[in-house]
Amino acid sequence: MQKNQLVAEPKFEVVLVAADGNKVDLIQAVKDATGLSLIESKTVVEQLPKVLKENMAKSDAEKVAAALKDAGATIEIKPVQ
Repeated sequence: MQKNQLVAEPKFEVVLVAADGNKVDLIQAVKDATGLSLIESKTVVEQLPKVLKENMAKSDAEKVAAALKDAGATIEIKPVQ
């Protein structure tokens, strides 16, 4: 490999699989993580499984996943294919 070639960092997506905790807290966490409106966030929580964020660095995906898990979500972090 040449010196000036860049290696692409793998990207990940955060998938909301299940809503196990308080639904209101989870809707607020989805709203905070995605920037969606409250109504859009409620719709996302009701239509599982759902990809919340795409093309993220692993560290960023883990931060989002941790916030959602604290609100009672079941989350998967998957590599983008």
